[in-house]
Amino acid sequence: MGSSTTTRNFGIRRFTNLVREGRFRGIESGTELRLGTMVEIDPSDTDRIRQATATAIGAGGDTATDSCGILWYEHDSQTFNSPPFGGAAGQLPQDLDTAPNGRMVQVLSGPGAKVWLRNTDVNTTEPGLFFTNTRAAVNMVEGLGTATPSVTVGELLGWNTAGYWDVTTTASEAFLRVTAVDDDLNTLDAVILH
Repeated sequence: MGSSTTTRNFGIRRFTNLVREGRFRGIESGTELRLGTMVEIDPSDTDRIRQATATAIGAGGDTATDSCGILWYEHDSQTFNSPPFGGAAGQLPQDLDTAPNGRMVQVLSGPGAKVWLRNTDVNTTEPGLFFTNTRAAVNMVEGLGTATPSVTVGELLGWNTAGYWDVTTTASEAFLRVTAVDDDLNTLDAVILH
């Protein structure tokens, strides 16, 4: 089925010290969260995660001490072959880039582990049986690969509640440090800080 460590917009580069924290239930309803999203334990239901809010930029939380990390979900053959995912219609495992609501997910953390993030443009592909022929643009990191790139090596990334990683100068908000940037490929590498 392919690699379980990559989607079109997020992947793991180095597993050193990577912690795949237990299993938590994903969000109950609404828009499915994209893999690579910063999440935290939901204080109203500690068996669930939610998109980071308390540890997001400007919220006053501390990513070093609060229960947070990066969302990961391993799709199995059942989800890959179900009609909503278009298994037989030509989709790849990399197309499965969200965590199904209510399913058990993992929260990634661990100092020194390295991930990559990529922004992708709208992509028109040949239509398949169960999926649309247009893949929406995805913005994982603000200021990456744009006409005026603004992310550089050494900068800290925190989570913006608008739904993407963003540069921050506040150490307590940071969860990643940028180690490589390729604006031509809309991709960066970053190490997890804690």
